[in-house]
Amino acid sequence: MPIRPIDLQTLLMQLHQVGREQSAEKEGAALQASMQGAAARRKEVEASGAVRRPEAPKEGAKAVADKKGSAAGPEEEREGPGDEPAGEEGREEIVRDPALGSKVDLSG
Repeated sequence: MPIRPIDLQTLLMQLHQVGREQSAEKEGAALQASMQGAAARRKEVEASGAVRRPEAPKEGAKAVADKKGSAAGPEEEREGPGDEPAGEEGREEIVRDPALGSKVDLSG
């Protein structure tokens, strides 16, 4: 199939468009790599400025023993005789004193 002059004219008119597409493909890979690098740096900066929870020491001082003589670790929550059950953690115990707030000291 021979190339006709009209085909050449059409190809020459679209030559600049082909050049743009090829340069966009080359720049696209570099742009994507730079965006990934920027995202990685941003995550690194956020991680360096974030407050982290302290890590539990694997070796070192042992936990302090309570009155009963057993050591309570940070992972364990012990219930005493006056403590509420573990299922009701959201409720706080309110201590009320009947004499509290009933007397006013005016001597200053």
